[in-house]
Amino acid sequence: MPPNASEGPKTENSGVQIKSKPAKAYVLKRKTKKGGMAQWIPLISFEVLLCAFLYTRMEATKTPLPDWWGLWLGIRGVLVGHVVVFSYHFVRKSYLHGKEKNIQKREPDFDWATELIGHGSRPEAFFMLVPYLSITWMFKLMPESYYDLDTPVNPVNVFLQFAIYDFITYVIHRVQHKVELVYVTHKDHHAFINPHLFNAYSGSVQDTTLLILIPLYSTVLALNALQIPIHQQDYAWFGMLYANYFMLIHSEYSNPWDDIFEAIGIGTARDHNVHHSQLRYNFGHFFMWWDQLFGTYLCHTKVQRNRTFINTDA
Repeated sequence: MPPNASEGPKTENSGVQIKSKPAKAYVLKRKTKKGGMAQWIPLISFEVLLCAFLYTRMEATKTPLPDWWGLWLGIRGVLVGHVVVFSYHFVRKSYLHGKEKNIQKREPDFDWATELIGHGSRPEAFFMLVPYLSITWMFKLMPESYYDLDTPVNPVNVFLQFAIYDFITYVIHRVQHKVELVYVTHKDHHAFINPHLFNAYSGSVQDTTLLILIPLYSTVLALNALQIPIHQQDYAWFGMLYANYFMLIHSEYSNPWDDIFEAIGIGTARDHNVHHSQLRYNFGHFFMWWDQLFGTYLCHTKVQRNRTFINTDA
């Protein structure tokens, strides 16, 4: 079981000052060699077999393949967003007082070339996400409205995707931390007690499946069941914002918009750093609403490991 998982969250009214305790040693160990054959062979084999099965099914039903352009527009948006995020992070780290805005007491250092190569080559990252997007799009596993490229983006539909997705991930994330058998899939990601931007998609194939792919497709199914039509531009904007803000909440720096976001319950890097150091708080990624509703929210100002710590007992 994850450290302190059996303890209930301590609230401001408990009179107990919350202190940061190091995670147990096993959280820091990686049993799987990243990028090793133990992950690549099953992953690629499954993706090939799935494509073969779905293609055979489409041939049998004489279903034509959809236009790939809508798929490319979505992936292109994510890539453009990555360029913006990496450029912003580089400038912030190098020139815009990155050290002063660091969330953690010690600023992490890394080699940009190594991190960029690792980010693009991890089997649990884009070698799962891009095939997921391609398979669900090209084999028509999405509702028909998604293939409408002409309808302009509807911000309400983008928000609904985020809200439903984040609720699903909140539930799965809590189960991962509560049930030891399931936590095994997630603990590689928690090797990063003090995460930085490039740790966002570092974990395991199982963790990506549980915490990203299943919630993504469950969101599609939930909105379809609610008879809310999502169109290609809604889906593309959600994907672009999701993929890039997911990296920003793992950042080692606070951002100029964080105070405003936290005031309205949008998750920030400061919120998610609390989760990585405390483990039993802040399970939401994009919103803190679910944590606030279910009593698992902890403000970054109450964690001694953070530079933003404020001793309210003083």
